Amino acid sequence: MWINIARSAFICLLVISIVETTAMGITVSVSSSDGHEMSSSSHGYNLDTSTQLKQDINLASSKISSNLQVEGRGKNRLMQSLSGSSYALSSDVNSQGMLRISASSAASWEEASISQDVAGAGSLSLNMQSIESGANAGQEAVVVGGVLSSSQSLYAINGQGTFSSQITEMEGQGGRVVSGALGEENVMLAEGGYYGQGSMKANLASSASKHAISNGFASIDNVLVLSGESINAVSSDGESAMMGISGLRVLGDESGIGSFDVSVLNFDLAGEKETETACEIAESEMIIPGGSYSSFRLTGYRWNTLDPQVQLYLNPTGTPAQLTPTSTEDAISAAANTWDDAVAGDIFADTTTVIVDESKVVDDPFSGTPKKDGYNVHGWDAFGNSFVALNRWWTDGTRKDGYYRITESDTWYNLDYEWTTSLTNAQTTGKIDLQSVALHELGHCIGMGDIYSTTYGGILPPSDERTKDFEQVMNLYNGPQRTLGNGDITGAQILYGSVPKIISVGSGGQD
Repeated sequence: MWINIARSAFICLLVISIVETTAMGITVSVSSSDGHEMSSSSHGYNLDTSTQLKQDINLASSKISSNLQVEGRGKNRLMQSLSGSSYALSSDVNSQGMLRISASSAASWEEASISQDVAGAGSLSLNMQSIESGANAGQEAVVVGGVLSSSQSLYAINGQGTFSSQITEMEGQGGRVVSGALGEENVMLAEGGYYGQGSMKANLASSASKHAISNGFASIDNVLVLSGESINAVSSDGESAMMGISGLRVLGDESGIGSFDVSVLNFDLAGEKETETACEIAESEMIIPGGSYSSFRLTGYRWNTLDPQVQLYLNPTGTPAQLTPTSTEDAISAAANTWDDAVAGDIFADTTTVIVDESKVVDDPFSGTPKKDGYNVHGWDAFGNSFVALNRWWTDGTRKDGYYRITESDTWYNLDYEWTTSLTNAQTTGKIDLQSVALHELGHCIGMGDIYSTTYGGILPPSDERTKDFEQVMNLYNGPQRTLGNGDITGAQILYGSVPKIISVGSGGQD
């Protein structure tokens, strides 16, 4: 490791040698002042001994600049923070595998910036945050079991707010990107992720001062799943709103089915200061039929009325030749009733669960101008061979008992695959079972999340037993499954109450 600190004509050269150890840690902190205002820079490193680091730090009157070069392998973590009169910037890079970083930073008492180019193979996570007078903007990127390259930047200036951006490409077993901003008036958040071998590209930016703004796009498996127009559609609504899409995807290596999810939210902070999800995961590790009771995840959203009786619609346009509108309606109704049977009351309409109606809109799920019409429509569309089915939901930001209210949920089934409503055919021919897929997508409709991901913006490590608990409908599709697992039921009952037990007490009659 080489760290070079220079100030005027003074140069200090620090050389560190490590012998017979596997890792090392070092912290470097410097500050500079013009007699009135001060800026500070702090760097922390926990490095594998195979990793080479070279850093130059230059000091001038109330100004600090730094250049960093890193290359190595193994387990590494690099942290940097800058601070001035009204700002604080930070960067945190964690890696297990190959790693290469080229970064620069600059700070004075009134403004600061960090830019970095990161590339690596294995598992990496990048997190950059910037705060200026209470406004916040940041970027995150993570890949598990793959490769990643990312160019990220932060900027803050006294009295004008903060800005962040990332251009990221990744390929691996799973990945996620997040871009967010918090201003005085609102919070903006755009995020997306996938599980199962695949790829993602993202170009995202966020800024905040009085008002928070996000923009950009993200694609998964070369399909645009989050567009700038979609972000604008939510951010320009003039009120709190959120849109999310979740779906199943066929893995390119033919190893099975993976998942993905993307979402964008804009919450007005006038009467709402909390944006965290309300999700608790039980600690039980019981291994019994139906899988673990801990294998579930809640998104923090639900239909926020007692006995909501959500009415579903089916637009039969484009129904595959091997199916009929009636068989499709029956499969979706059966899936909805499966969730209803697990909870108190009726989540879905009790009399006619699904109404067949050709007039109900089935728009392009990846449209830059998504349709929000208040109807919960299931329909058919052809959108390539990556995604089996998709669910998109909306919320208006109204919150009750810790959960934001879902106002609409639409589902698409991909015509580019072969479908069946016969369980026998699904088990023997490899065709996709409509009822099983509808059961999973309706789980998203009621507020259940895919259990491969953590509560907020992350991915469970492969060692987590929940990733292998395929008895849960909300895990990956690995064949037809028309019943809920124990984790599915637990999550649904947290959201909508448990089924009351019926106790027989006899007739009470007299002879």
